Amino acid sequence: MRKLVLGLVVFLAMGDSCNNGVVGVQDYGSVTGRVLDATTNRPISAAIISVGSLYTASADGYGAFTMQHIPIGQQTVTARMPGFTTVSQVVRVRKDQTSQAGYLRIVPLTKPDNLPTLAPPPTPTPAASVEPTWTPPQESPSAGASPTVAPSPAASP
Repeated sequence: MRKLVLGLVVFLAMGDSCNNGVVGVQDYGSVTGRVLDATTNRPISAAIISVGSLYTASADGYGAFTMQHIPIGQQTVTARMPGFTTVSQVVRVRKDQTSQAGYLRIVPLTKPDNLPTLAPPPTPTPAASVEPTWTPPQESPSAGASPTVAPSPAASP
């Protein structure tokens, strides 16, 4: 009986110390964003992005990155590149969702003092989809006329 009580005490102590009694289970999400030069708004390809010390990635040719399998909760996303300052952004990562870090704008270390940094570019929005409208075929003397597709009014200049 004494061993059973001792084992139960050890088990409860382990369960209470982390993850609300569930040991070894973690939920994940993704983080995406872009790294830009703050003086030109040009993308910084190959910039190193990190979340904590365990998760790292590098930006593509457009300065874009997506990091998957990031633990949920408040996370600090950091962008660095040799010759530039380091910048961090706090992001809330949600379970099975992609969180936006936005633009991580880094400044060249050799930037002249009189050169201002630019305002960040506008966040892109998806273009409105333009679907063609179908017009029924007109009665014509030729048999087998095919239907025509006319552009929608939103597509005309």
